[in-house]
Amino acid sequence: MLGVSTTARPAPVRARRNVRWIVAGVIAVCLGALGSAYLYVSVAQAHSVVRVNRTIYRGETVTATDLGSVSLGSAVGIETVPVESAADLVGKTALIDLPGGSLIVPGAVGDAVVAPNAARVGLRLAAGRLPVSALPAGTPVLLVPLAKDSQTAPEGASVVAQVATAPTVLVDGSSVLDVSVPAAEAERIARLAAAELVVMVRRAGS
Repeated sequence: MLGVSTTARPAPVRARRNVRWIVAGVIAVCLGALGSAYLYVSVAQAHSVVRVNRTIYRGETVTATDLGSVSLGSAVGIETVPVESAADLVGKTALIDLPGGSLIVPGAVGDAVVAPNAARVGLRLAAGRLPVSALPAGTPVLLVPLAKDSQTAPEGASVVAQVATAPTVLVDGSSVLDVSVPAAEAERIARLAAAELVVMVRRAGS
């Protein structure tokens, strides 16, 4: 009788798995899913708001070309104006300085505000009759009457005023701007300006 070999076969080796790599993979998948969800929600909640294309100084009138739009995600605590309301801002007055590239907040643009017992007067001054340096809204100035000729005295005293809108230079070199003056002096200043008999001086401290 032939002998039967009883040599045992080696047991199959079980693949060893690194638990740490498995956990890391699960975490990576979860983080990816969360990131995708956050991105989706951010895009879904993004909305277009009004931004300022150029710096608009306080007192200036807002035009359509001054405004643009930018897409903004949901941001807690940030008040903005939706782009659908941009047309409502055109023709209104900047109540504060609006730096170029900034977002417009509610209340920053509205109707021009005239202080009690004051009046707003529009002036057109020839070159040389106002300072050449910048005169942003709020600049304190002095309006000085001029005499018609060497035989007459100026009409009344100088008037303390404040620039309401920054000057705009016209093609002929003259400048137009609005100033706030005491209501009692508004008529006289308007008359002097129409006759080109007024000069603007920048007051100290401005």
